[in-house]
Amino acid sequence: MRNANATTMRLTADTFRTLYLEHGPRAQGFFLRMTGYDRELARDLTQDLFMRLWSARGSYDEGRPFSTWMFAIAYNMLKNEYRRRMTVMEYVENADKEEPITEADHLEQEQREEMLRSAIGRLPEPQKVVFLLRYEEELPLSEIARVCDIPEGTVKSRLFSALTAVREYCKNNENQ
Repeated sequence: MRNANATTMRLTADTFRTLYLEHGPRAQGFFLRMTGYDRELARDLTQDLFMRLWSARGSYDEGRPFSTWMFAIAYNMLKNEYRRRMTVMEYVENADKEEPITEADHLEQEQREEMLRSAIGRLPEPQKVVFLLRYEEELPLSEIARVCDIPEGTVKSRLFSALTAVREYCKNNENQ
């Protein structure tokens, strides 16, 4: 559960500790998915993110949600990481799902998940990041626009293109 009051508090050490406990797992999950499930790198990036947030706490605008500020910095860190490493990112679905009833159901579910991961893994990075922020982090379009420093219309356009590409990929690879 997110603490609604967290965005209006001063960033004291105690408040920051609370924000870290509240938002740290979301940030690490975002880094985890964006780095192709590299757990060590995701932990390192999360630690670096919160060190940067603490160092830049004076620039935090208390009128904006903490998560928007956090994800904007996280996204910039990822862009820098992409430039340094030039690695191909893969999306890994991390949703809690019930176990399939039969082995056939389990196999079919695994195949659908693999197809989705493959489809999302083929998206260009700008589409992938808005897709993850929208559907994994459940950020509103306006926050995604601020995180990525793009107009909201561009967010919508990238989401539409991403969804179209994912649907097309899944449709073309249904029977494989």
